[in-house]
Amino acid sequence: MTRVLSVDLAYKRHRDIGVVLLDATETGIEATIVDALLADPPHAHTLADWLHALAERHHVAGIAIDGPLGWKAPGTDAPHCRMSEKAVRAPGKTGLPPDGVKPRGYLAFTEFSIALFERFTTRYGYALPGSGHAAPEKQGATGDRGARFVTETFPTAAWRSLGLTPVPGKGRTTPDALREAVARLTARVPLQLDRAPTHDQLQAVVGGLAPLAWSRGHTQRVTLAGEPPHRLDGSWREGYIMIPSTLY
Repeated sequence: MTRVLSVDLAYKRHRDIGVVLLDATETGIEATIVDALLADPPHAHTLADWLHALAERHHVAGIAIDGPLGWKAPGTDAPHCRMSEKAVRAPGKTGLPPDGVKPRGYLAFTEFSIALFERFTTRYGYALPGSGHAAPEKQGATGDRGARFVTETFPTAAWRSLGLTPVPGKGRTTPDALREAVARLTARVPLQLDRAPTHDQLQAVVGGLAPLAWSRGHTQRVTLAGEPPHRLDGSWREGYIMIPSTLY
């Protein structure tokens, strides 16, 4: 089996963080929901260490995170955000460091997410797709130079790429609407869930579909939106948001 760990990120309470293990099997995809039973408030290093230990225990090929991996690079064609965010029409805009974000309330989440990616790549050696010498489509199933990969996702764009209506925001999603969203997804994708997901867990499932295909070498099922990540002034800049193609 091939397996990835997918995370719908939050920074105020662990119960708002959706964590799901996705397995590729001969008959489809199996999703196992994992509860983040850590003490609040979340801390980027503590969460990264817990997720890494989970990845080690379950032998995952990579980790997918719904949150920005780095800051905008200067001189791109997107004046207020990263090229990846422009490509997927993300509502949150990650500009230049140290505080270039829109809307302004997005700053704490942005800093938390970037610190998480920094922990994975610098302490644990995870590879960002596109950060090595090989072209993204030529990298191995686990990213650059055989390392376990960590990638950014955006569930809303994943829903759209699958030809499905995105699930509304958590505050606007009724229990019936959530069940209907699960039904739409499982009718489109050969997916089995071990239990009924919360809104955050369902978003983690959707966000992890493209990374799961990537881990299997099915690059034709994956779109890498944005520009390759690179280091500048001690931080990651730009980078890809990984979403499924309509060929899934």
